[in-house]
Amino acid sequence: MLRIIAGLAKGRHLKVPGGSEIRPTSDKVRESIFNIIGHDNIVDSTFLDLFSGSGAVGIEAISRGAKHVTFVDNNIRHIRTIKENIKICGFQQASEILSGNVITILNNFPGRKKSFNIVFADPPYSYGKWDTLLSIIVNNVIILDYGFFIIEHSSKVSMPERLNNLENYGKYIYGDTTLTVYRKYGNNSDLSRDI
Repeated sequence: MLRIIAGLAKGRHLKVPGGSEIRPTSDKVRESIFNIIGHDNIVDSTFLDLFSGSGAVGIEAISRGAKHVTFVDNNIRHIRTIKENIKICGFQQASEILSGNVITILNNFPGRKKSFNIVFADPPYSYGKWDTLLSIIVNNVIILDYGFFIIEHSSKVSMPERLNNLENYGKYIYGDTTLTVYRKYGNNSDLSRDI
């Protein structure tokens, strides 16, 4: 059973959509995501949760102080579960749900003029369109200066060291799961990081 780890909705239990294709981000990995980002970077942030599944990561972000989360998923069962979980936590005002193919939705982002402090992507481990996804995120999604792009993926998959103006911030391995984290630095002259 999924639960919110910290913040306003701490301890609330979330629903998980049925089906073998769903692989919810574990509590340990979810906690690590927010430790890597840091509390000060989450508060009042805008957050994009791609391949949202149950919505647990984005809902955790709101619970910890994110101003707004956009959830994107193409599975109708996942969308229903995300809506239910948002309602359970009372976070409707801080949420937007986009239903459809992630690539198609991201291709339409330039016209939406939305920007994000944090982008999180957790496609199925069998996902075969990494090059397309990474290219579209770099070219179509506006990640604000000092923002983060975090990818949860199989430890068998390797990610590039750099994505255009996004510098590698670290790789964190948890058994079969790896988090690859990129950060966009303001003018690319500040490449130091605080850990």
